[in-house]
Amino acid sequence: MSGQKSREANPAMTRAINSDMNRFFHRGPAILCLVLAICSVAILINDLWPFLQNGAGMNVLFHPDETDFDQILFHFSTLPRIAMAFICGAGLALAGAAIQTVLRNPLASPTTLGVGAGVEFALTVFLLLAPAALAPFKEAAALAGGMIALGAVYLIASRRANATLWLILAGMIINLMLQSGTQIFLLFNEQYLQSVFMWGAGDLAQNGWDSTQFVLPRLLVGVAVVLLLSRPLDLLALGDDIASSLGARVTILRLLILGFAVFITASVISAAGLIGFIGLAVPASLRIAGLTRSRDLMIYSLLTGGFALLCIDFLVRQMNGLGGDIVPTGAATALIGAPFIILILRKARIMPGQQSEDHHPDQQIVSKNVLSLVLVLGLVTGLGLSLFVSFNGHDFVLLTGGESFHDILLQRSERTFAAIICGAALAVSGTLIQRVGRNPLASPEITGVSSATALAMIIALVFFGFGQRADLMFVGAVGGIISLIILLLLCRKFTHAPHYLLLNGLALTAILGAIVRIALTRSGTQTSMLISWLAGTTYFTSMDEVLIVAGVTVALLIVVIAVRRPLELASFGNDQATSLGLCISGFQFFIMLLAAILAASATLLVGPLSFVGLMAPHLARIAGYRLAGGRLLGAVLIGANVMMVAEWMARNLLYPQQLPTGLIAALIGTAYFLFLAIRKR
Repeated sequence: MSGQKSREANPAMTRAINSDMNRFFHRGPAILCLVLAICSVAILINDLWPFLQNGAGMNVLFHPDETDFDQILFHFSTLPRIAMAFICGAGLALAGAAIQTVLRNPLASPTTLGVGAGVEFALTVFLLLAPAALAPFKEAAALAGGMIALGAVYLIASRRANATLWLILAGMIINLMLQSGTQIFLLFNEQYLQSVFMWGAGDLAQNGWDSTQFVLPRLLVGVAVVLLLSRPLDLLALGDDIASSLGARVTILRLLILGFAVFITASVISAAGLIGFIGLAVPASLRIAGLTRSRDLMIYSLLTGGFALLCIDFLVRQMNGLGGDIVPTGAATALIGAPFIILILRKARIMPGQQSEDHHPDQQIVSKNVLSLVLVLGLVTGLGLSLFVSFNGHDFVLLTGGESFHDILLQRSERTFAAIICGAALAVSGTLIQRVGRNPLASPEITGVSSATALAMIIALVFFGFGQRADLMFVGAVGGIISLIILLLLCRKFTHAPHYLLLNGLALTAILGAIVRIALTRSGTQTSMLISWLAGTTYFTSMDEVLIVAGVTVALLIVVIAVRRPLELASFGNDQATSLGLCISGFQFFIMLLAAILAASATLLVGPLSFVGLMAPHLARIAGYRLAGGRLLGAVLIGANVMMVAEWMARNLLYPQQLPTGLIAALIGTAYFLFLAIRKR
C-alpha cells in the first residue's frame, strides 16, 4: 500500500519539480544568459591563450612567475579586472532588479533614481576633503549618500497620479543637483580632476586583488539577503494593499530591500566608479523576455549582469588597445544601456494620455502684471549691482574710480551680458520646444539638444581642430538639429502621450553624455578647460562674441514673434493645426531649427546650461503668460534674470574663488523644481 502511494506520489512530485524547472528555465532569458556566458568563457580563454600555448596556464592563474612581466601583468591586472567586471555587473543588475520590483517601475535603477550620483558625491567629498582621516567611514558615507538621494527621489514622487513619470523626473533633478555639487568640488581641486573624472566615469582597471576582495563579500551578503526576501518581493510586486492584506510589512520590507540594493551599489561604486545602466538594462530586458517571479529575476539578473559587463569591458579593452587611449567602462555601458530606455518605453505602456499644458490653476504663484514689473525692475537693478557691487567675503564693495576701473568694468560687463544673453537665448529655445512638443517639461537640456550641441563642438575642436567660433557654432547647431530630428522620429507614434518626448530625450541625453565622456578622455591637455566649459562658465567670453550671440538671439526672437500665430496653432496638436491650414511638419522642423540655433549659440558662449531653458518658460507659463508672444517675452525676462543672478553669485559666493555660472544656475533650477514638487504634493 505504501509502495503504491509512493509510486503515485513520485510522479506528482516529479511533475512539480519539472514545473518549477520549466518556470525557472525560461527560453528567452536562458538563451540570453547562455550566449553571454559562452562569450565570457571565450574572453577568458582568449586572454589565457598565450599562456596555455607555453604550458603556463595554471601557473599564471595561481602562482605567476615573478620574473615574467606578462604573467605578473595578467595575474595582477587582467584577471582581477575580469573578476571585477563580473562582480560589479552582477551587483548592479541585482540591485536594479530589486529596486524595479519594490517600486514597480520598469525605468527605476541606481542610475536613474540618483543613487549612483549620491554615492559619487559622498565619495568625492571624502576623497577631496580628508581621504586619510575619514577612510574608516568611507563606506558608511557612500551608503548614506545613496540612501539620502533615493529617499529624496521617493519623497518627491510618492502619492502622485503618475508615480512612474515622477520617479524619473525626481531622479533627474537629484542627479543634476548632486552632479553639480561634485563638479564644484572637482573644479576647486584640479590636481585630482583627471583621476576623479576617470573614476567617476567607471574605471575597472586593477592593480591587484584588493578591490575584488572588498566588493565580493559585500555582494554575497546582498545576494543572500535579496534572495531570502524573494517571496516578500513577489508580494510587494502585487501592490501595497494586497501585500498588506497577505500579512507583509510593506514599509519595513521596502526599506530593507532598498537598503541592501543601495548597499550593493555603494560597494560597487566605491571600488569601480559609476557604471551606468547595467542596473536598468539587464533586469528590464529580462522582464521583456518574460520573467515575472522575483527569485528567477534576481538569479538571472545576477548572472546576466555579470556576463554582460564582462563582455562590454572586453570590448573596451580592445578599443583601448587599438586607440592607445582610455575609454571609461562606465561611459561605454551608458552608451550601450541607455537605448534600453527607448525600448522599454515601447514595451511598457506607462505614460498618461495627452495632458493639456494650459490648465494649471493651482500652480499660479504670482500675477502676470506684477511679475512683468518685478522682472523688468529686477533686470535693470540687478545689472547695476552686478557691474558695480561685489562681495569680498566679508563686506559688499562698491566699484569706484581707479587705475583698474575700466578693466574691471569691462570684464564684468563681458561676463554679465554673456550670462543675460545666454539666459534669454535658452529661454526662447525652451519655449519653442515646449510649444511645438506640447510638453511643459521639455527643454534644450532635457531633450538632448544641449548635449548634442556640446558633443558636436567638442568633436570638432578636439578631433578636427576647428578653432573659429563661427565654425563651432555651425557644427553645434547641426548637432542639435540632428538630435531633435531623432527625438521627433522616436516620438512620432506616441503623439497621444507628450511625456514620451521627455523620457526619450532623457535617454538621448544619457547616450550623448556617455559619448562626451569618451571624447573628453581623448582631449589630452584640453580636458580641464573642456570640463570647466561643460560646467557652464562665462570666464572665457569676450564682448565681440557676446555681441554676435546677442545679434543672433534678437534676430531669431523677432522672427519667432512674427510667427507667433502659427506657433499658437502648433500647440493645439497636429490634427487641429492641420485643419486650420498649418503645414505642421514643415513648421515644426522650422521652429526646432530655430531652437537648435539658439541653444548652439548659448552653448558656444557659456557652455551647456541645465534647467535654464526649462525653468524660464515653465515660470512664464504658471505666471499667466498663456499666448505664445507673451510667453516668449516673459521667458526671456525670467531667463535673463536667473542667469544674471547666477553669474553674480558665481563671482562672489566663494570670493576670491570663482564658481562656474552654469553650476549655480543648475542649483537654482533644481532648488526651484524641488520646491515646486514638494508644493504640489
